[in-house]
Amino acid sequence: MKVAIIGYGYWGINIAKSVFKNPNFELKTIFDEDQSRIKEAEKIYHLTPYDSYESILKDDTIEAIFIITPPHTHYALGKAALCANKHTFIEKPLTTNIQEAYELYEIAQNNNCALHCDHTFLYSPAVKWLKQNIHTFGEIVYINSRRINLGLFQSSLDVIWDLAIHDLSIIDTLVGLKIKKSKTFSKKYQNYPHDAIANINLELQSGLIATINVSWLSPIKVREMIIGGDKKTAIYDDTKRDKITLFDSGVIIKDKFDKNSLYQKMIEYKLGEEEIPVLENFMALDNSIASFFSSISEKSCYQNQKEHVLRVIQALEIISKS
Repeated sequence: MKVAIIGYGYWGINIAKSVFKNPNFELKTIFDEDQSRIKEAEKIYHLTPYDSYESILKDDTIEAIFIITPPHTHYALGKAALCANKHTFIEKPLTTNIQEAYELYEIAQNNNCALHCDHTFLYSPAVKWLKQNIHTFGEIVYINSRRINLGLFQSSLDVIWDLAIHDLSIIDTLVGLKIKKSKTFSKKYQNYPHDAIANINLELQSGLIATINVSWLSPIKVREMIIGGDKKTAIYDDTKRDKITLFDSGVIIKDKFDKNSLYQKMIEYKLGEEEIPVLENFMALDNSIASFFSSISEKSCYQNQKEHVLRVIQALEIISKS
């Protein structure tokens, strides 16, 4: 299947590598409004030149479009691709509001096209393992997440839409994302127009408490999520080689133990028997792109992915308003 990539920045480079090695796709062209970026791509790939995005959409031999551009352009570029009957892969977020997202899915359905949003972490070995094993954690009491770095400030969206979207997509995959209450504290940096730091507090319908801290102002990069159950707790740290550490000890309630049992339990808790699960070895982005092809060829998981993306965008809007 011949495809085109629109946008060859930091993430576009990674997309191109994954598409190029996927046997189901043939990378026909890469387009960027910055001609210097196209020249960089041509040093690596044999590409067919096009003078505009519109000319790419008019080429019937190109069946799929990968849109890896700034978020505020996703809706217009995605709509044009779907209206041209192209299967469409869009970097997160799919759109910057829920109404536009619904419209894109409606166009995709009417034109029998696949529409895939790249929530990359969902396709990682770590999140796959957590989803398969979270039932062993007992009742999930809380999820605490930090996603901070000395970041590249985004010009078209705030830190919540840029970073917290990852944590929300993971939470939805693991436990669902039906929000009962939301309270967000956020702050801009100097004269920059968008919030650069935010603390998000969520209570889900299940009673689970989720806290998410996101920031572009941290001197260190942290990608950590703690998932606390009454039987087991996991720390998922995407910056480490061993991304999941499992603690085989739950919550201790003092009043339920006599002294001897309590002291023994406290020792076990302090020692914290740890397990590092062995994860599968594959690249999350490769898996996301493979899932996109499955949506095209088999329509597998398409409805689930659509509902997931809509829930995440709705959650982002609720959080932004709170």
